[in-house]
Amino acid sequence: MYAARQRILVMLGGSALLSSVVIFFGFHIFAGERGVLARPELDRKIALAEERLDLITKHHGFLAQRIRLMQSDSLDADMLAETARAELGLYAPNDVIISIDLSKLKFSEIAAGDKVN
Repeated sequence: MYAARQRILVMLGGSALLSSVVIFFGFHIFAGERGVLARPELDRKIALAEERLDLITKHHGFLAQRIRLMQSDSLDADMLAETARAELGLYAPNDVIISIDLSKLKFSEIAAGDKVN
């Protein structure tokens, strides 16, 4: 009689443990951080990260081109004149100055290290 009760308790305990494990993993498959319900948010984050990567790549190319133009073995005279005029403020009276605020551009914000949420 004691062995029968023990066997029933072991079976009930095993069933309870197994059902708790199934419920735990079932919940996380659907409602967990990376579950089925979180998929649209994950897709949105992936799209934002890809857009950010594209902007950073473009900015990197822009900076790499400017660096190539400023290297001593192939110094571009126009680049040198542009940089000197901008740094020293030496402009002729008939020069037309077009100023672009680079801080307003998207890649400036990304380069500053904004986080994607």
